[in-house]
Amino acid sequence: MKEKRYPFSLFLIGFITNMLFHFFWLFIPSIILLIVGIWVDWCLYVGLALLGIDIIASFVEQMKIRQATLSDSDNEQFRQFQDAVSRDGNVFENIRSFVENAAEEVDNEEIQKNNFVVDMCDAVCKKCEYGDDIEKLNEHERVFYVTRILEQEVNNGGFSQFFFNSSGDFSNELVDAFIKIGAFKTAEICKKALAVFNGNVPADRDEREELLDSLDCDDVLSACDDEFYEYEDNLEELNYTYIMDHRSFFD
Repeated sequence: MKEKRYPFSLFLIGFITNMLFHFFWLFIPSIILLIVGIWVDWCLYVGLALLGIDIIASFVEQMKIRQATLSDSDNEQFRQFQDAVSRDGNVFENIRSFVENAAEEVDNEEIQKNNFVVDMCDAVCKKCEYGDDIEKLNEHERVFYVTRILEQEVNNGGFSQFFFNSSGDFSNELVDAFIKIGAFKTAEICKKALAVFNGNVPADRDEREELLDSLDCDDVLSACDDEFYEYEDNLEELNYTYIMDHRSFFD
């Protein structure tokens, strides 16, 4: 097994960075005092003392970083970073390649998660005939279906479209569904949108459409749309996690 090493150039840059930035509260006063020390002796001595402390603290800090970098780890990505640091050649080029590869792996993982959630959504939608036979879904599939159909409708035409369409039949399940997947901010947005009905939303589509036509709620729902589009909750990640946590309940 190749021995791990920590390049001196990396150590030196880290040491200087510590001096200038990590311990700037020592470095800046020391420089000021050293300049003033040209005329005032005691400022020169204090400045030298602070600079010495900065050098020692920076060196100790960088030794800790070096030790942590060379220590054994069970984290595969960290071991890849150690390999990049220890590999022959330009260490900074090695680190840059590592960062690019790591970013690419993250992107690929996100794509895989997105595809998984989309495929699962298609399967659940077909199982319940796009909401027409919702009773075919178990509790966890239903939670997933409600959160996904709300997201799709709002992204397509806002909360007003969700309520006007047949998807609005599940309006009274929105808040609970988003809470169950951990999307608490989205649940609060749904509460604001539901508040225009002053109580439970009619499950019957015709009744709901008639009520919506009589309400002056366009501004409120538009504001809810804007809040939703900020995506303070990562719905894709939360839905993925919810499915994996209840994997046995999804066909």
